[in-house]
Amino acid sequence: MTGSALMASMAWAHMRALEAAYGVICGTGAGLLAHCPACYGAVAFLGLAAVTLALAQASRRVALPAKA
Repeated sequence: MTGSALMASMAWAHMRALEAAYGVICGTGAGLLAHCPACYGAVAFLGLAAVTLALAQASRRVALPAKA
C-alpha cells in the first residue's frame, strides 16, 4: 500500500506538471499524451496490495473440525 501511495503521488505530480506545461493531463488531449508509468504503477501496486491482503486473510481462516 505504501508503494501505491508513492506511485500515486508521483502520478499526481506528473499530471500537474503536464497540465501546467500543455494545459492537459496525461491520458487526455485526443491521444497526444499517453499515461505515464507512474499512473500504471499506482494501479498495479494497489491491486497487488489488495490481493496480498485478501490472501493473508484467507490463510488465517481455520477449518473447524467435523462433528462425528
